[in-house]
Amino acid sequence: MGIWGTFVQFLEVILRSLTDWTGSLGIAIILFTIITRLAMLPLTIKQLKSSKKMQELQPMMAELRRKYGKDQQRLTEEMTKLYREQKVNPAGSCLPLLIQLPIFIGVYNAVIQLVTNGGFSQSTLTFLGIQLGEIAWRNGQLTGWQYLILPILSVVLQMLTTIMAMPKIQDPQQKAMSQAFMFMPLIFGYIGFTFNQGAVLYWVAGSVLAVIQQFFVTGFGSLTNYLPFLPERQGFLSPSPVAVTAGGGEIDVEPEEPKTDFWTPLSKLRTTTATAGDGSADQAIDEVKRQINKKRR
Repeated sequence: MGIWGTFVQFLEVILRSLTDWTGSLGIAIILFTIITRLAMLPLTIKQLKSSKKMQELQPMMAELRRKYGKDQQRLTEEMTKLYREQKVNPAGSCLPLLIQLPIFIGVYNAVIQLVTNGGFSQSTLTFLGIQLGEIAWRNGQLTGWQYLILPILSVVLQMLTTIMAMPKIQDPQQKAMSQAFMFMPLIFGYIGFTFNQGAVLYWVAGSVLAVIQQFFVTGFGSLTNYLPFLPERQGFLSPSPVAVTAGGGEIDVEPEEPKTDFWTPLSKLRTTTATAGDGSADQAIDEVKRQINKKRR
């Protein structure tokens, strides 16, 4: 038995223990998902911080593309320098997903073993009317309408998480990358129809936790662009206006200045001349105001 076989056997032992304790393989999978997510929480928080930092670097990255877009080697060097100065790992946001995929496939194999050789009753292996060892689509035919629930939930929840992770306002380059990520939920939807429902339940339970986690961390994100009735909410790690420096350059995101009318600059002039003790500017401003008011009347 190799490393992979040992890993699958380890997952099988955990799921069997939780099933014996709860009397339901479905509840056991949900509990196992919660335990796994809690164990990965420090890594997930690190990944979310990395994603936030990458969003904050987008203005500087756009500036580097504008300056060095024709020199690919120089552009790569400058971006690497930017990542190093800001202590950002571009691949950091992918690490939790890379860890989850082996667990997902391991749960798939463990569920098969428990269904075929676990010795559990049919009711224990059924969750909300779904046989957890079954596949939604078999030999070109749908096993049953209830087997649509988990694959559809998988697509919807993955899409929600992806949209909520996107900033509400994006530059064109960032928007193109975000649209490319929208294909990922469809891929997991296809997997939901071809993997046994026990593994899909694990993924759906994890997606529910991911949506809740994303809400507290970044708020609704880009979801308010599609659902305007949602209230605006800033999460704990929502991108904030910051100054980013790299290669001697600096980009400041400044707060919006209050709107001013025609008389604001003249009022500043009045204040300046008043301190100098000359009242001629005051008289000129008052005369202009009288002439304009007369014409309005």
